[in-house]
Formats: sequence, structure tokens, C-alpha cells
Amino acid sequence: MTTADSALGAAPAARRLSGRQHTALAAYWFGLYFLFTPVGASLTATQIDDIVPGGRQQVAQGLLLGAGAFFATVLPPLVGAWSDRMSTRWGRRRPIVLGGTVVTVLSLLVMMTASTYQQLLLGYVAVQIGSNAAGAAYSGLIPDVVAADEVGRASGALSTMVLLGSAGGLGANVLFAAVHAARLTYVAIAAVLVAVMVPTLRVTRGEGRTPARPPATGTARQRAAAFLRPLRGGDFAWVVGTRMLITAGISTISPFTFYFFRDVVGVSNPDLFNPVWLLVVLAFAAPLGFAGGRLSDRHGRKRFVYASGGLQAFVAVVFIALYPTAVPLVLALGAVYGVGYGLYIAVDWALACDTLPQRDASAKDMGLFHVALSLPGNIVPAVAGLVLSAVNAHQANAGYRVVFSFAIVFFLLGTVLVRRVRSVR
Repeated sequence: MTTADSALGAAPAARRLSGRQHTALAAYWFGLYFLFTPVGASLTATQIDDIVPGGRQQVAQGLLLGAGAFFATVLPPLVGAWSDRMSTRWGRRRPIVLGGTVVTVLSLLVMMTASTYQQLLLGYVAVQIGSNAAGAAYSGLIPDVVAADEVGRASGALSTMVLLGSAGGLGANVLFAAVHAARLTYVAIAAVLVAVMVPTLRVTRGEGRTPARPPATGTARQRAAAFLRPLRGGDFAWVVGTRMLITAGISTISPFTFYFFRDVVGVSNPDLFNPVWLLVVLAFAAPLGFAGGRLSDRHGRKRFVYASGGLQAFVAVVFIALYPTAVPLVLALGAVYGVGYGLYIAVDWALACDTLPQRDASAKDMGLFHVALSLPGNIVPAVAGLVLSAVNAHQANAGYRVVFSFAIVFFLLGTVLVRRVRSVR
């Protein structure tokens, strides 16, 4: 056992992994993003366009995404803390990953068959419960089984799976939308999620040997304070805060590109063009996500974040300054946005693992880190949808300038404040 492995709090299981094992470990992240990206950015918007009267669609989309905010925010740290203290013959994390996946698959079928907004909303909330519970336990697997000197490599593998999974989900969405059967994308998502879960559970069998964290002691107030202590200050708190800002910027734009392309760019088939644009984003993000983890081990993490925030803010500025209608320009901006996105996700997991304050509570603290993704990803679209609808009602399409201006502010703040992380280059 090395000193680095001991520092990860996972001495019996942490080990050096082959490239194939890193791929198997990261595979479940592919499945989750095969789900998250098309569902949040395209499928729900298309279904709402069919079942919600015009004029209320942006509000309905924002509220639907916001409805899962409670579970997406509260579940990851709570489930993570539970798994830190769990002890079963199958491990601490793996039973939760399996159970959460089953709930998610069943909930996707509810969304697929939705004929009313209420059923779609119910299915979406249930998907949030299952996927966030599984994702929280999965997040604890990385510090459990990856040696400290391979964290950058693991982060690169995870970011690659984010991009490939997102591209795969959107690609399936495009193919089914082209034959007017977009809802069959839900079947593809369910099948992929189950398929990628298997190699991840197999390669992490050793996590069952990791010692369980002792039960919490003290009063309820003391336990709550200890639970949230990592967010009160220090490098990990700044990593969480800056991730929340960057995610808020992304969440102010991505749920509404369908409507922007329809209303401002004027494309004739937004349910097809929107996932195509997102695929362009992912195509340019993928190379940086693949190589970024290892490059950041040598050259530092922060410079990736600085470049990322600048490029994504630039695209938002062009959108609101020009209101472009030329499709080639819009696709080119998607490529620039993709470079910025890839630069950030290449290092975000590595930043979190580098600054974990409690190595024996990795799943709980990674759950807190997950809140920086789920909270703005669910709350911001709800608020932005209301603002967009209200301003557009007053002046046609003016709401996009207001909403995308907030995205610029979020990107720039997240970029500048990452300088406060002192222990990471």
C-alpha cells in the first residue's frame, strides 16, 4: 500500500488501473450522460412543444427541470454519506448504483408514454431520484478504487464519457426524430444505461473491502455542521462554488437553445437542428476532454478553467449582440462553445479529487460536489424560463438577450474565482 493510496482513504481497494479498467470504471458515466443530455436539452422540450399550449412552453420547460431540483440537490450528499457507512458483501456503493439504475429505467418508460404534462413531470422527477442516487454512490467509487497518482487520468476518462455519452444520446435522438419517433430515444437510453452498468460494477468489486466510515456522533446540530463543514471554507469549497457558477452559465443557455433556434435563428426544424448543434459542441469538446486530464497533471488545472470561461462567455456575447440567422455561423459558434466546454470538464473531477477535505467520506463530499452540478442545473432553468417568457411577452425575443446576459456573468465569475483555489495549479 502506498502513501498516496492511503491518502485516498481507500487503501484495500485503491490500485493502479489499466486503460481497459479505467474505461470500464468510467462506463457508467457514459450511460448517465446518454440520459441527461438528450432528456434535459431536447426530448422534454420536444414533448412539451406537443402537449403544452404555445406561449407557456418555456415556462413549462423551466418548471419541469426545476421540479427535480430538491432531489437532485439533497439526494447526492445524503446517499453518499449513507454509502460511506454501508457495509455489505457486495460493497458500499454498488448496491445503490444497481437500485438507482432500476428506478431510472422504469421512470424513463413513464416519460416515454406521457400524454399529459403531469405524467411527464412525474416521470422526470422519478428519473432525478433514481439517477442522482445511483450517481452519488458512483461518485464515491472513483476515490475508492483509483490510486492518487492516476486521478487526472480518471478525470480525463470521465470527461470523455460525458462527451461520448452526451453525443450518443443526442445522436439517438436525432435518428429517431428524423423518422418522427423521438420518444423511442427513451428505450435506447434505458438499454444503454443497463449495458454500461455491468462493466462498471465488475471492475469495482474490490470496493467492498474498503472500511466503512464510523457512525456520526453528537447532537443533530453538530452532525449537520460536520456534514456541511467542507462548504464553509477552503479549496474544496471554492471548487464547489466555481463549478456551481460555470454550471449555472451552461444551464442558462442549453435548455433554451431549441427555442432560440426556432424563434431567433429561424430554422424550420428545431427538433432536429437543436440536437445537431449540440453534437457539434460535443465533437469539438471531445478531444480536449480525452487528453485534458493527463495534460492538467503536467501543466496545471486552472488554465483550463480560465480558457473555458472566456470561450463560453464569448459565444453568449455573440448570440445576444448579433442574433445570428446564418446557420453556418451558428454551427461555428457551437464549435467554439464546445472547445470551452471540453476545457472545463477535462479538469472538474480532478479539481474535486485534489481538494477533498475528508478522504474517508469521499462519497458524501463528492455528493456535495455533485450539488454544484444538479442545483443550478435544475433551479436556473426554472427561473430563466420565467424571465424569458415574461420579457418575450413584453417584446418579441428580447428575453433571450436578458437570459443569456446572466450566462455571461456566471461564466466570468466562475473563471475569475477559481484563482482562490490555492493548493492546485
